[in-house]
Amino acid sequence: MAQHSHTGSEEDVGDLFSDCFWEMKGFKQVVKRIDDGATLTDNLTQLIHERAELELKYAKGLKTWSRKWEDAVNKGPEYGSLELTMKNLTVEANETADIHLDVRQKLTGSSLESIKHWKNSNYQKTFVKWKQTAAAQEGFDKVQRPWAKRFLKVEKAKKAYHLAARMLEQTKGQLDIYTRDAMTTSDALKKMKDKLSKAETESDKTRDKYRDRLNELDMANQQYINEMTVEFEKCQAMEKIRIEFFVETITDYLNYIDVSKDARLTNSFQNIQYGLTEMTIEEDLKKYADQKGTGMAMGWPKFVEYDEVVSTLPIGSLQMKDSNSNNGYEDNRSNKAGSAIGAPIGNPFNGFDDVDSEWGDQNAYVAIPAPAAEVRVMAMFDYSGAEADELSFKEGDVLIQLDEEDENGWCRGLLNGVEGLYPGSYVQLMK
Repeated sequence: MAQHSHTGSEEDVGDLFSDCFWEMKGFKQVVKRIDDGATLTDNLTQLIHERAELELKYAKGLKTWSRKWEDAVNKGPEYGSLELTMKNLTVEANETADIHLDVRQKLTGSSLESIKHWKNSNYQKTFVKWKQTAAAQEGFDKVQRPWAKRFLKVEKAKKAYHLAARMLEQTKGQLDIYTRDAMTTSDALKKMKDKLSKAETESDKTRDKYRDRLNELDMANQQYINEMTVEFEKCQAMEKIRIEFFVETITDYLNYIDVSKDARLTNSFQNIQYGLTEMTIEEDLKKYADQKGTGMAMGWPKFVEYDEVVSTLPIGSLQMKDSNSNNGYEDNRSNKAGSAIGAPIGNPFNGFDDVDSEWGDQNAYVAIPAPAAEVRVMAMFDYSGAEADELSFKEGDVLIQLDEEDENGWCRGLLNGVEGLYPGSYVQLMK
């Protein structure tokens, strides 16, 4: 063990503490490491918990994205083998989301439960500190206490000797001055020599005591080293267990978050790649031409002879309404769905007396069915119209649907009094 270098009579016992493990209270850093281990365990728990929440958030985002674009592809204008590839993109996102949900389950289940169990087994709380910390503190204190007493005796003896040595040097200096001074009396010179003799005796006495105390400490040092080493190795063993557990936990953590080894992800990417390499572009274009373009059969117009049979009905066969009521009469206004064909209308000649009788009475009418219920839809996403005839809206806006969705996925509707087109995949029917 290193020699102690404390010197000077002004030194206080409180200054004897140092960061050196062997000196008084020098083991405090070793004891603190036990507390640090508990704190680091809590930090590892928080680290894994936050990663698990990120996995969940990412998976939810992928699920939402997948549903949105799967619906958009199904209702959109894409066709052929490219449509299948686009669908595979949404399938990949959905399967990737499932993989990350599994990662979260492993982290919150296996990892966090394992850490919790390990900490409960290795750290027990007392009123003010961990039981393991208190045990280590007590162990070091018990070993160091007898050695510390000897150490303090050495420091006390050293202080006394250094004080005596200083007095001796001061007395020698005073005697030298008295000796060279012609005015010094023989009596004063004799007293100074007696003082020097006493100082020499005190210096020799304190020096011997200082050496004796130091020898006693040296004899106890080896036992002190051995016993302190035993206590230190207990702490080392505890720390080794912690480090090994952390290594095992982090290894499992890396295995959990490494999704590259999951066959589901590999298969998803292979399906997308296969769809791209096997895409039948020319075949898709030909099929489109046959179904939507130049390959379609056309019934070119031909002359058709008029062969309808016109029949007349007697006036009395029509149901009549009260002449003062305008029920059963609808203004001859066109609507956006095209009501001119087959729509029931009132007598356009109502109020004219000279109408030919073959057209029937002015109050004759055909009953008009009740109007259909208004269809309302709510926007699921924001949409900004790209053309002048398209509507723009925000998520949550309510639109009135005027027409059913056409084959290209577009609907006609009304928003805030403005009529226009909008993509059907961006809204849902309100119940």
